[in-house]
Amino acid sequence: MKKLSLAIMLFLLIGSLTAQVQKNDWLIGGSTKFASNKTADITTSMFEFSPNAGYFFVNNFAGGLRSDINSVKVEGEEAISSTLISPFLRYYFLPSDTKVNIMLDGSFGFGSTSGLGETMNQSGFSFVAGPAVFLNKHTALEFTLGYNSIKYEGDPDRSNTFTVGVGFQVHLLGSKK
Repeated sequence: MKKLSLAIMLFLLIGSLTAQVQKNDWLIGGSTKFASNKTADITTSMFEFSPNAGYFFVNNFAGGLRSDINSVKVEGEEAISSTLISPFLRYYFLPSDTKVNIMLDGSFGFGSTSGLGETMNQSGFSFVAGPAVFLNKHTALEFTLGYNSIKYEGDPDRSNTFTVGVGFQVHLLGSKK
């Protein structure tokens, strides 16, 4: 009986938590992504870590800066690493009093890639969307589906990739509550 009472109390507490997506709040977090891409007969796998920091300019709408650090392994070749610095915009579609919110995030960035004995510049954009599940009023677990498009210096083609990711965002109060 004690376990049932504790479970009910926890459910009610978690259900009463609200997200912090209000004007003047901050978000700090990051995500990880894994992708697999096949172009012609070449299979590529990618792992990416993307820390970010942002500020809510208005309710539900934030902007900030993200760094994408990734490693790409082309079948039969050595790994290639790259870093991309990207301003981003993020919008939460539901009111801040919901435990699960839906977000859309877009960014455009510049950086460089090193591997196979050379370094080249790159630019690209990405869009991700998915649910942000608020574990408490300050922490959200995010599940994303996304699309990335990268253009490498000197290459006439773009590299286009669909991604699946998971990440955390910590929402810090900046507004008076």
